[in-house]
Amino acid sequence: MAKTLTILWRTGSMMAMDPNVAVKLAKAALDKGYKVHLFGYGEGVTAVKKGQNPKRFPNVGRDLEEIIKEGASVAICETCFAARGFERGEEIQGAKVGSLTNDLFKFVSESDRLITIAR
Repeated sequence: MAKTLTILWRTGSMMAMDPNVAVKLAKAALDKGYKVHLFGYGEGVTAVKKGQNPKRFPNVGRDLEEIIKEGASVAICETCFAARGFERGEEIQGAKVGSLTNDLFKFVSESDRLITIAR
């Protein structure tokens, strides 16, 4: 049975490179055969915003879509998403607008390792 890694990130997609690090770490884990879950919380929910077009930063939304296609599970906190003025349907394809109590709890309970990336 494959080992499972969960990555929790709390930094926004244009605030720092944290979401980019989370995606690269997830990709490396997928390549090694891990099952991977990612959960965005706080400002981290901005990473799943559809239509990102950064000029000087990596396009984290596009990169998340790619690792979702490779089998990663991506969810974000619905409360944090709504608090920032986003509505359902504004998230990238394959990302789930979920909750701490259901999705993050499930991810962590299934995982062999948890990594938190935050400022």
